[in-house]
Amino acid sequence: MLVPLRTCNEEVPEMKRSTPTLLAGLLAGALLGSGTAQAFSFDFGDDNDFYYPPPWAAPYGAPAYGAPPPYALPPRLPRYERDRMRSERQRLMESHQEALNELAAMLYGGKGFDRTQAVQLARRIEAGAGVGLLRFFHPGSIPAWGSRALPSIWSNQEEFKAKADELKQAAAALAEELARQPDPKEAVYLPRANAAFECKDEDKACKEVAVSPGVWEKFNQLSATCQGCHMGFRGFGWW
Repeated sequence: MLVPLRTCNEEVPEMKRSTPTLLAGLLAGALLGSGTAQAFSFDFGDDNDFYYPPPWAAPYGAPAYGAPPPYALPPRLPRYERDRMRSERQRLMESHQEALNELAAMLYGGKGFDRTQAVQLARRIEAGAGVGLLRFFHPGSIPAWGSRALPSIWSNQEEFKAKADELKQAAAALAEELARQPDPKEAVYLPRANAAFECKDEDKACKEVAVSPGVWEKFNQLSATCQGCHMGFRGFGWW
């Protein structure tokens, strides 16, 4: 008995059943493989698409948020280095703020005046200004997540450097004025720190410290320098 031969156009029934199963298996394997590769990827992410706050969150008159075009700036440092610099400069700014708060408390009656400590606080700000400030704003450190530093720092470095130098000069001028012994006739007398423990009750001269009247002008100039720099180079703290 002769068995009829199948033509080339006829499909084998077994292949009809196995083809969908094979395709489903390949598709499932591809999906699982991509998911596994994604789960164990060594790509820890980057902030090239930095999430800036919405335009309406910017303070009035501040530069618009948004990274400058890539060709306008040097290549970025690795994310770890940018985050490290961001942490260092934030600690430096917090140190400046603490020093200003201490000086304001001494000069405006919040606490007793200590000349040595006041000069040290002004010198601390001076040391963290100029080059001491610029070293935490590497050209490739723009910007890191959690930073309020605006891209305008890196796109206008000459102006930012001028502001950093201005801060250093203002802090140095304040330190010199604090250290100056004024003429008793023109001096402003502030209560001495720890006078209750170091001075006798009847010793009025011991309880007061003669301060140059120019100290307040120098202090206000230093504060205005800080504020002016923040207006152009620090974003709104919306997070």
